[in-house]
Amino acid sequence: MTAFKISVTLLVTTYLLSLAFGQSSRVVTQSKCFFQKNCIECLDADKDCAWCTDELYDMRKSRCMTKHELLESKCNALKIETNDDYSFLQIGKNEPHRDFDSQQLEAVQIMPQKMNLRLGKLGSRTISFKYKPAKNYPLDMYYLMDLTWSMRDDKATLESMGSQLALALANLTANYQLGFGSFADKPAFPFIQSEPHRLQNPCYSENDQCEPTYGFKHRLKITRDIDSFIAQVKESNVTGNVDNLEAGLDALMQVLVCEKQIGWGSNTRKIVIVATDGWLHMAGDGLLAGIVEENDKQCHLDSDGNFVDALKYDYPSLEQIWRVLLRSKTAVIFAVTEAQQAYYRRLSDLMPEFTSVGRLQDDSSNIIQLVDEGYREFVKRVEFIDNSPDYMQLRYTTDCAGLYREPQPINRCDNIEIGKEYKFNVEIHLLEYPKDPSITNVTVRIEEKLISNEAVELDIDLRTSCNCEKNKKPMELSELCNFNGDYVCGQCQCYVGWIGKTCECNLQNSQNRRELFEQCVAPSVGDELRTGPICSDRGECICGQCYCNPGFEGEHCECNECATIDGSICGGPDHGICTCGTCSCFDSWSGDNCECTTDTTGCKAPSNDAVCSGHGQCNCGRCSCDESFFGPFCETKDGEQPALCSSYEDCIRCAVHEINNIPCQDLDNKCREKIGLYKVQLVDATDNSLNCTFRFSDEKNVCDYRFSYELANNRETLLKVQNLQCKEINLIAAGFTIAASIIIGGLLMLFCYRCKIMYDDRKMFAKFEKEREQETKYQMESPLYKSPISNFKVPAEMETSVL
Repeated sequence: MTAFKISVTLLVTTYLLSLAFGQSSRVVTQSKCFFQKNCIECLDADKDCAWCTDELYDMRKSRCMTKHELLESKCNALKIETNDDYSFLQIGKNEPHRDFDSQQLEAVQIMPQKMNLRLGKLGSRTISFKYKPAKNYPLDMYYLMDLTWSMRDDKATLESMGSQLALALANLTANYQLGFGSFADKPAFPFIQSEPHRLQNPCYSENDQCEPTYGFKHRLKITRDIDSFIAQVKESNVTGNVDNLEAGLDALMQVLVCEKQIGWGSNTRKIVIVATDGWLHMAGDGLLAGIVEENDKQCHLDSDGNFVDALKYDYPSLEQIWRVLLRSKTAVIFAVTEAQQAYYRRLSDLMPEFTSVGRLQDDSSNIIQLVDEGYREFVKRVEFIDNSPDYMQLRYTTDCAGLYREPQPINRCDNIEIGKEYKFNVEIHLLEYPKDPSITNVTVRIEEKLISNEAVELDIDLRTSCNCEKNKKPMELSELCNFNGDYVCGQCQCYVGWIGKTCECNLQNSQNRRELFEQCVAPSVGDELRTGPICSDRGECICGQCYCNPGFEGEHCECNECATIDGSICGGPDHGICTCGTCSCFDSWSGDNCECTTDTTGCKAPSNDAVCSGHGQCNCGRCSCDESFFGPFCETKDGEQPALCSSYEDCIRCAVHEINNIPCQDLDNKCREKIGLYKVQLVDATDNSLNCTFRFSDEKNVCDYRFSYELANNRETLLKVQNLQCKEINLIAAGFTIAASIIIGGLLMLFCYRCKIMYDDRKMFAKFEKEREQETKYQMESPLYKSPISNFKVPAEMETSVL
């Protein structure tokens, strides 16, 4: 017999046969795991799904369930595959952090450097890596200068400050290099004047001689020789153009893509300084000069460093510049004058991760400050990116070395400090399998956005098959499959013409097929051919037998399963049984789930045999009270105290005695005789349901306890008692407290009395002063008033004689 595996053929055959009889069997499941056809589909259905590979497992049961359900179904725990089995992680390379090594010409800022892991669909894996900024990390800086006529004084300043610029870079890092280039504009009308004498000397109108207009010139390859840098600046001549827009983007593109000619290092931090006092021509402006070919983002420098195709390609767009910056991991500092600062800030906002803007003095005298600030702005932040494919998702979290209390969902940190360690966590999700089935392994690089050749490399093995398929050969012509198929990974793969869980059904002729499917259709009156729904549309017909979806049962899945409430069906084996989805209750029980007792004992108060005290109905073992009555036995009328508080005081006394470590004696038995089953529960004093009061007293203390009563579990009375220990009163301390309170109170009263007297005195004196002023005023104004005071002045002659 030719051994063809027909797991797929089985499904197709089932579907076609269903169509032949006018019905299609649809699978309605409550569980994502149930009815999965093989191991890989099972594990991919949900993260909680598991697959049983046990040969001794009941072949009639589903092999795909949760691990807990498989264990309950007697599957060997050692032969269960879960998604957790594929959480493999191994560190491949883990060199420790180190600062820049001048001998090895490298630093290690990220650890570990390589990891190997395995990932399945819907599964996730979290990895961690640490970033530590290294001291003296190499810096390659390229000074790209606008050398049009208006920048001639800036060139002179740069000549004089070359050595100071080198010193400033040395303060930033011990490993630095400098390069130099200049730009003007495309040498074509209307960007320049077309008269022959102006082509040779664009500065003719200024009565001066300058170099013919050019697009970009690379003048000095990146080097540590500062003298060469200064010499090249001096030898560079200014030129001119017509408008105030320059070919800065043309020049920047060549600086970025001509890595070999410029001399960029492979493991360095790269920064370009663009110094200009003009704006930038962008893509589309070349049309003015008849240049229509789009910028190709390729290097076009000759051996002398001249941009030879300036008139062939249009200016690049910002989108092209951004992509090249991303690929080359280069930062750009725009050093521009105040008039252009707003323009360049808007441009920088479109590429904030790669660009910054600094204000340049008219003569570039603050260029060293701008270099220092720009460099520190780029090195004080770190941001990680990755090259993960679309079918994979990476989520970053970090606390930025304690900056945040909890890790935040971000992939960057600001205000980075040299020598400090920053931990990043990355959660990796496989959303879908690759469309190309040959892809079983993916390499993902997580790297810092502005540094090349430093990354965490993740070698990810994609789970495309289960371990049982990889590690164990199929059992051909297996006895478990009735010698009609191969046993593979816990299931039978039947040969052509055979179906069933164990390949027990022969489909060699159509008569057998018809009979098998008829067995899965419930008989009905008038339907002798059994054309009704297969398995009541609630399950799968396999070899003439219905395998019902979860929630259904019966020979033809015609019955609903009874609901499970509180872990039991129909209230438990003592309450009733489930008959085709309906609970049949035993005597003394009622309700849809046999949850209600018909016994009225729980509705009778301890001191009253009347059901619900005659003020209500007993439903399901509890009282439903008439209007104006409440309580567990409808014993209390609105506006009155609970009527049964006194009935429970003897039982409460036993609980209170135990709280205060006093023997309870035989009181507990008396409580049982009086109220039957009961339970005492200690609660906090803040419980608002405590509406009864009990007074406890002994030789030393008297305490009031609050309690309440209620019916629990239909037969048991629950007594809630305030959890409070009655403590002995310290008479001496109480006496001192009372005496101190009296003294303090007396002093306060004396103080208040003294304040009142002072207030009254001030008030009376103020009244006296007011009356006195009024009296004086009256006396001065009255013509009958004569003052009793007389004044006499000694004559001057008498005064002289006396002297």
